[in-house]
Amino acid sequence: MNILLITPSSVTIELDNNDVYFTHEYEVYLNDEYVLTSNKNVFSLYNLSSNNEYVLVVKSSDVLKKITFKTLDLKPVILKPSNMDDNTKELQTAIDKLLPDEYLELDGTFRVVSIFLKDNIVINLKKGTTLLGSTNREEFPILKANEFLNSKPLGTWEGRAEDSFASIITGLGKKNVIIYGEGTVDCNSQNSDWWIDHRKLRIARRPKGIFLHTCTNIVLEGITVCNTPSWNQHPFYSNNISYYNLKLINPPNSPTTDGCDPESCDNVKIIGCYISVGDDCIAIKSGKIDFAKEYKTPSSNIIVRNCFMEKGHAGVTLGSENSGGIQDVFVSKCYFKSTDRGLRIKSQRGRGNLAIIKNISFNNIIMDSVKTGFVINAFYKAGNDVDDYRFIRDYIEPSDITPTFKSFAFDNILCKNIEYGVGFFLGLPESMIEEVKLENVTVSFNYESDAGECAMTSWHEKFKNVGFVVENVKKLILKNVNYLNEPSEKYILRNVDKLED
Repeated sequence: MNILLITPSSVTIELDNNDVYFTHEYEVYLNDEYVLTSNKNVFSLYNLSSNNEYVLVVKSSDVLKKITFKTLDLKPVILKPSNMDDNTKELQTAIDKLLPDEYLELDGTFRVVSIFLKDNIVINLKKGTTLLGSTNREEFPILKANEFLNSKPLGTWEGRAEDSFASIITGLGKKNVIIYGEGTVDCNSQNSDWWIDHRKLRIARRPKGIFLHTCTNIVLEGITVCNTPSWNQHPFYSNNISYYNLKLINPPNSPTTDGCDPESCDNVKIIGCYISVGDDCIAIKSGKIDFAKEYKTPSSNIIVRNCFMEKGHAGVTLGSENSGGIQDVFVSKCYFKSTDRGLRIKSQRGRGNLAIIKNISFNNIIMDSVKTGFVINAFYKAGNDVDDYRFIRDYIEPSDITPTFKSFAFDNILCKNIEYGVGFFLGLPESMIEEVKLENVTVSFNYESDAGECAMTSWHEKFKNVGFVVENVKKLILKNVNYLNEPSEKYILRNVDKLED
């Protein structure tokens, strides 16, 4: 067992095994008292006493594991909402007045607009507590694109500087913050106009659920964040950010409501989370080309482990705003259920020569009823992209706006009921994907599915039950790839230098 987080009143544990998100049922005892039965690799215990020592025991049929810990020595400051209209000011005041030896415990439904974090604070959202977002966009503060913090624009939208509304929880250059508990941050977008004409600029760009701008050492644990106007979680040029045991939930038809989108961040951990949203469940980004030229900051050292992702456009995505580069991404022990794609890398011409994507590893994954298992798409075309040079399929002379695709490794993966295809790997003819390696992959197809697009391109090709569609790739290595039923076509290849099967 590993301790992920200790707070004044909780502990979060990750079991050390090779199981994917779920494991055999086990019982948890705390100081010899039974407290929980679970079958998940990550669990939390709440309502503990501060500054208290505990012995935690996990018992399964043939295994007993023990660990000892002590909760943080902080005193609770309990805050309940004083009215039914707007609790923003009283909650902000409580945060600002919190002393170093205290933590804030919220109890009740707080109607709020935007709350701003401060350094060195701990906030507990008790079970039954809700931060309920305002439905009036005119009440929200605006983060200006021409105002800067730590040399970065306050306002940001999809990889560039734009005026944007502050989020229901906003951290601006803050450090050492823990927000945890069994409560809910409900941005209430279903009762507002955030999802109506969502691409239209009205005053400013839509807020995220929780926005962290140039922050350091932030932990979010346990809470549910739902109905967000746009991305659910957005850490921006931040370091040492941890997401443990969260529930990130948006309706499947809510527009551009990604789950967690680290942008030009270093050392991000997403562990034990359940994510079901209206777009990519996790999308790792590094801005568009202007940000890359100015800040030269990739997203790096990203760990995604023991997560369950459902009903999104993809389980884990890299891009499409990846101009600063993405490197050292490790995804393991994750379960993808009914997502459009499993593992998705999307880019396009114009992202720039700093858009180097390398050292990407996915290991020990289950995909169930996923339309396409693996996608690397250098011709990604979003719904609002105009047809131009980016989507010309022929060779274009490389320049300083040409992205680079290095090596990708997918190992020990079970793909059940694949619909469109197992792998779709489409590089640029002038910047071919260097190497894609799949090892120990087991595949079954859903023969009852319809044909569809493996990836978003301008030519909208449709496939059904294919193995691998590969174009502009230097080396494709398939080692121990097994089909439980036969693909409609095993390979569709164009401009592939070397195939090892």
